[in-house]
Amino acid sequence: RHPALDWPMKQSPSPKPETLLPLLREDLQLIAGASSADGSPTWVVVDPVRGKYFHIGWAAYQILSRWSGRSAEAVLSQIHADTTCRATKQDVEDLLRFLYANHLMRDPPEGGYRAYVDQAEAAKPQWLMWLFHHYLFFQIPLVRPDRFLRATLPFVEWLFSKTTAWIIVFIGLAGIYLVSRQWDTFTATILHFFTPQGLALYVLCLVVVKVFHELGHAYTATRYGCRVPTMGVAMMVMVPMLYSDTSDAWKLTSRRQRAAIGAAGMVVECALAALAIFAWNFLDDGVVRSLVFIVATTSLMVGAAINLSPFMRFDGYYVLSDLLDIPNLHERAFAFGRWKLRRLLLGLDVPMPEPVAAAQRRFFIWFAWGVWAYRLMLFLGIAFVVYEFFFKLLGLILFAVEIGWFILLPVVGELKAWWSLRGAMRERGRVWISVGGLAFLMAALFIPWSDRISLPAVLESTPHATIYAPAPGRIVELALKEGRRVGVGDRLVTLESPVLEKDMALIRKRIEVERSRGRRQFIDRQELAQHQVTLETLKARLSQLEGLLEQQQNLVLTAPIAGVVTDRAEALHVGQWINKELPLAYVIDPAGEELHALAPETEVGYLHKGQSARFIPQGADRPSLEAQVVEIRDSDESSFTVPYLASLYGGDVAVQEDAQNRLKPETSVYRITLHFVESPPRWNQAVRGVVLVKGPRISFAQRVWQQSARIFIRESGA
Repeated sequence: RHPALDWPMKQSPSPKPETLLPLLREDLQLIAGASSADGSPTWVVVDPVRGKYFHIGWAAYQILSRWSGRSAEAVLSQIHADTTCRATKQDVEDLLRFLYANHLMRDPPEGGYRAYVDQAEAAKPQWLMWLFHHYLFFQIPLVRPDRFLRATLPFVEWLFSKTTAWIIVFIGLAGIYLVSRQWDTFTATILHFFTPQGLALYVLCLVVVKVFHELGHAYTATRYGCRVPTMGVAMMVMVPMLYSDTSDAWKLTSRRQRAAIGAAGMVVECALAALAIFAWNFLDDGVVRSLVFIVATTSLMVGAAINLSPFMRFDGYYVLSDLLDIPNLHERAFAFGRWKLRRLLLGLDVPMPEPVAAAQRRFFIWFAWGVWAYRLMLFLGIAFVVYEFFFKLLGLILFAVEIGWFILLPVVGELKAWWSLRGAMRERGRVWISVGGLAFLMAALFIPWSDRISLPAVLESTPHATIYAPAPGRIVELALKEGRRVGVGDRLVTLESPVLEKDMALIRKRIEVERSRGRRQFIDRQELAQHQVTLETLKARLSQLEGLLEQQQNLVLTAPIAGVVTDRAEALHVGQWINKELPLAYVIDPAGEELHALAPETEVGYLHKGQSARFIPQGADRPSLEAQVVEIRDSDESSFTVPYLASLYGGDVAVQEDAQNRLKPETSVYRITLHFVESPPRWNQAVRGVVLVKGPRISFAQRVWQQSARIFIRESGA
């Protein structure tokens, strides 16, 4: 739907008082509109060629109804004689500017019909500007459904009855109650759609749901006597979405009818969801049950989460605008939002955009600020989407376009408006406060305040070893004591495995069977023919027994290196069952402590050997220590080798496991090795913390610029 435009508008020539008024276009329609918020009547000027609608007030209607090519003086004289309206010559001039600006006059102000052609050509954006405006959103009309809708409306009229509505509400509530009793099964159904076939079904159901959504708009508009000229596909962020043109709803005088047309699509989707949820409870597992699940979830998510939002020009916006009877809600709210910002920040003594009540003024202001915050997050999200969706270089360009066009350009335009209004500033103190705040922000961005580079780090002993059980088992002997000094080969833990002992006993019995069979072969000719097979089987059994004995020996855990036992697992005791994933303890060499840090690619360029640093360990009882950078790895950590800093184990570096269960950092990080200036205390355990490296003073803006340049070079392949 296209929003109505309010008059007056400027930037067209004024008529000479002595001349006759120019002629209006013969195809324009002037119809009665809904009453305004203060109860005054309104009218709608319909432009059927372009499908646009313009709201005008009582004074404009009185002037237009007596236009007929007469002079302004004659029109005003007749208005004053016939009505109580006290329109002025300025009102006539303002209305004429509005008519010219919106191409509602039969002839242009000068230059004949060719002037309209030149004006239209000048209004066309250059191809690059058109691409910037339309690559994220454009419409493709497909059908002209008006005749079909009017012919089939009697067959769907029963869907608009109150009885049907109550039946669907009852069915929906019953379905929700039944689903609540098997909620886990219902939510688990979504796991079946993470396949190509499942995604194809989801897309198909989404298309079907959107078709019913648009038919809901179209049939409701047709039912109220409106025309639906086109239905088609709108591309939004390269995602196809159906649309129906119900702009003719602006002819309706009832705002409830206009709101019903706007809400019809969401109502249809909620009805589909209610029927689908109810049906899901009575269907067996299979394709049909999966389809109704998709219809239910798709209808609820798309109908409620997206279309209901009034912050974008979706159904929720038009419903709210119609219910409040506020045409051009966004534009009018934005005008009040800017007006309030200018008063708060600059103390500008400018009048309100339009006279409204105090409650409506507050609503406009807060609504505008909410829309701006919402759109800021939305446009940032769209920028990241287009960056990921397209190939990298084009993604970077489109990302810059999104940020520049939809975020930075409006900010720059508002700043220019502030500068042009500097003469109207009346509260100089408030201006200086705002300027001071802006100066503080600029200083925070551009002045190099800090020279500290913060890196996640860990102090660990080298060499060190982690003690794991080779297989699940039960502890029968425990010599693992915190702080115990051990040598290579010292016994730490002895385990037993009943399963392993059972397997060994079974293999021993089978070995005895094969040996007995071998002894009988010398007295039994039939057995003698199987002598070679018996020998091979016996060798295999003995090999199995040898392997099991080796596993049994591995159940005796010994110290692989000389050192001190530390970080012993809690509550270990004789008789406890343990698995092979549990680290029982660490054996570290206290004489070989080393400090490792991980630097992201955005910071590694500021590091070099010999830089001074300070290690701040976790825990208030441990002092910070002076250190120095001694090594910077040339390549990033493609395979994560500092598990203490991994996010999976409580560290600060985001990692994920690959198919081989290896840790992979999500972004490039480089290992930094540091040595302590003084001998560190012997903490006898791995200690996480933060390393503060003294680097060059660099501002936040410079860091952002350098990071952006790195990303551009990396993604463009330069």
